[in-house]
Amino acid sequence: MPAAYRFLERWVVPAPIERWRTDFVIRATGDEAPPEVGKKNELLVKAYLPYKVNFGLEVVEAERPRRILSRLSKDFDGSGEWTLEEKDGTTVATLDWRPSVNHALIRRLTPVLRPLFRSNHNWSMRHGERSIREYLGVAD
Repeated sequence: MPAAYRFLERWVVPAPIERWRTDFVIRATGDEAPPEVGKKNELLVKAYLPYKVNFGLEVVEAERPRRILSRLSKDFDGSGEWTLEEKDGTTVATLDWRPSVNHALIRRLTPVLRPLFRSNHNWSMRHGERSIREYLGVAD
C-alpha cells in the first residue's frame, strides 16, 4: 500500500482573491486557467531535498474563485483541495493535500524519513507563498 500523507496549509496573502495564483513549480504543462472540471495539468516540483516529484492534477470540482478540488496522479494518488476566502482585500488560501505516494524512493523511505519529507513539503509551501507575495508586490 502506498505511503499516505496529509498536509493542511494556510496562506494569508494581502491581495484580492482574483489576483491570487500558485506559480511556484519547476514546470507546469497542460490546460490553461481558469480551473474547470476536466482540465488537467502536470507539475514538476522540487524543494530542498535532492529529488523531483511529478504529479498530475485533474480538476474534479471548481467553484471559481473560491474552491478547486483536484485528483492526483503520477508520483501521487489522492486529492488536493484549495479553498480561498477574501476579507477586506486579503485572501486566506487553505490547501488540504492528501497524497498517497507512488514515487518509489519516497514510498520506500517514508517509514524512516517521514519527518524529513514533511519538512521538504513545508519548505516548498513557504517558498510558494513567498513567490505569490513577490509576484503581487506585497511584503511578508
